Amino acid sequence: MRSSLVALCRPSPALLIRTPDIEVAAAQDVLSLEKEPISTLEMRIVERNAEYLGISHSLLMQNAGREVARVISKNEKVRGKRISIVCGLGGNGGDGMVAARYLDEEGASVEVFLVGSESSISSEDTLMNWEILLGLDNISTSVLSTESAVRSCKSILDADIVIDALMGFGLRSKLREPLLSAVRQVNKASGTKYAIDMPTGIDSDTGEVHGSAVKADHTVSLHAEKRGLRGAEEHAGKLHVVSLGIPAETKYTCGPGDLIPFSSPRSLTAKKGDFGRVLVVGGSDVFSGAPALSALAALRTGSDLVTVLAPEPMLTPIRSFSPNLMVESLGTSILLPESASDVEQKARMNDSIALGPGLGQDQQTRLAVITITENLSKQSFPTVLDADGLKALAASELELNPESTVLTPHWGELKTIMDRDLGSATDLGNRRKQALECAKLFNSVVLLKGPVDVVAHPDGTFKLNHTGVPAMTVGGTGDVLTGIVASLLGQGGNAFRAACAAAYISGTAGEFAHAKLGDHLLATDCIDEIPFAFEWE
Repeated sequence: MRSSLVALCRPSPALLIRTPDIEVAAAQDVLSLEKEPISTLEMRIVERNAEYLGISHSLLMQNAGREVARVISKNEKVRGKRISIVCGLGGNGGDGMVAARYLDEEGASVEVFLVGSESSISSEDTLMNWEILLGLDNISTSVLSTESAVRSCKSILDADIVIDALMGFGLRSKLREPLLSAVRQVNKASGTKYAIDMPTGIDSDTGEVHGSAVKADHTVSLHAEKRGLRGAEEHAGKLHVVSLGIPAETKYTCGPGDLIPFSSPRSLTAKKGDFGRVLVVGGSDVFSGAPALSALAALRTGSDLVTVLAPEPMLTPIRSFSPNLMVESLGTSILLPESASDVEQKARMNDSIALGPGLGQDQQTRLAVITITENLSKQSFPTVLDADGLKALAASELELNPESTVLTPHWGELKTIMDRDLGSATDLGNRRKQALECAKLFNSVVLLKGPVDVVAHPDGTFKLNHTGVPAMTVGGTGDVLTGIVASLLGQGGNAFRAACAAAYISGTAGEFAHAKLGDHLLATDCIDEIPFAFEWE
């Protein structure tokens, strides 16, 4: 039932509700974005978010193979030439298999060698393209499943052109057999060598050689240059960067790809606390629900331990929400400046802090928030400020840390902390501009909540999140978002990545809740759906 519900509830990219003039503004912005060298993680995020926007992995593989063949055909006279394509078991191998068909079409004599066992092909799309080749008479296919089979393959040595499609990006450790022998065989070949995306054996982030690496004459980098190529020029040869048809919008769209840094399987030896301890500081003599909602959301997002530090009168109400919460007293009826050092000490016993839900706006509380925030920022301690914690920043001139601090205002709170008129609240171009200005003013990541969330970094980087539904205007959903951000920060994410992932998770959870309950959802309903927001495929 749950899997069926998730499938039904998942937002189709084609059905995302978008205001036309908002999209025009966003499209104009993105025209100026240029592709910088990209890390392995960033590339994985881009690929997943492209799929979220409707560009399947299969389509990307077809485009990659076509572009590789196009580069080779442009640089070489391939008609009548012998081309050996040495393929691995993953997506890079699939790219090479697709390229084989295009090079065959150009009149080359193509041989494709699969290094490893057919039964171990790890990508469905690679398997599909391998099976296509097996059904063709004009392209020769062979399986080199052992070290000795690779070493005895003379066709690789004698080919006019050799294509390295063994690994691509993402290598982290030394090559094993038979891949190691395949690299050495490619290097012994007399023909011109092309590597797809990365020469096999090179770390795509650092340029480090893991034991042995292909020395290519040309590297065809897919979508964007990989960072590791800057440290591996002698192995990369001439660099060609080709487009895969990934929309420019992918770069600034929050999606399931942003969950990748927070989705690693837990080790069998994991223990309590390994996945984050979160401290929520909130509540006042008026508000008890806000800190409890943030804490419960942090637990549902995966944090192991969550403690609510609250004023004395709020302890019993907050404890009544759930036995899963640990609740401790500030020892006073509201947060006071004399409590600041105790709060900071307790924060350092955790991995992140959420400061602000339900704190109230007493002047003494505002002074305490400023002191705590300033001191934790100097220590680069992961911090999210929301609600009353945000309002304390107004006219404070605090300079925070964009690697560890997230501010989560809605438009009204943004006006308060910026202390000026911000113009149109409905124009996304203006919302993005104001979020970026706020990020620069406080030197912090800003997650501006709204129909389309804006995540802004002081360096000018931004992302837009389109998940969520109007029913999430119900009270408490902002506190839920705060808890999600705090949890991801506590799990080791930097501020910008945590904010992007949290915006997507919060909105998607709200969509799932809305699919079940319509416009009658509660903040707690969104919390219940958080685990399923991680399940997008």
